[in-house]
Amino acid sequence: KALLKLTKKIQKIMKIELINDHYKKIPEPFKKKEIKKLIDAVLEKIGSVELENGQINIKYTSEAEIKMLNEKFYKKAGVTNVLAFTNSQETPDGNDKLIGEIAICISQIEKEAKMYKKAVETRLKHMIVHGVLHLFGFDHQKKGEQIEMEQVEDDIITSCLGERPY
Repeated sequence: KALLKLTKKIQKIMKIELINDHYKKIPEPFKKKEIKKLIDAVLEKIGSVELENGQINIKYTSEAEIKMLNEKFYKKAGVTNVLAFTNSQETPDGNDKLIGEIAICISQIEKEAKMYKKAVETRLKHMIVHGVLHLFGFDHQKKGEQIEMEQVEDDIITSCLGERPY
């Protein structure tokens, strides 16, 4: 019951902002309500409670934009599927703490979904979970970290979508 109360509190205080420069009309599974449910599941799984007035921005980007972000901020060449940028600033209105921003390249997600034989929705939601986990300190640079992160991703995607992300 305590976890249920905590989850309800998280759901009330976490704000998601979608920035859409890719789609003229966002498909239903990619809309804010669906993404919010997914992020709530991530927060519940990792037990994060430090989110009073927290906000996460998610931006759907083009290949050109994510390539530029990858090169500029991560010093890596080429297009990638997701990038996460942690932050601890207040939002411009001063009411919320910006936890971080996630850039998602939809065309890369579509290619990977085909390559991994997954639905685009599954791959997109997997990469959103991946990005949110990065915002909360998860990483995959070392084998042990990778195993832990992939297990958390697998648990969340399996419970939310009923299929495995890998």
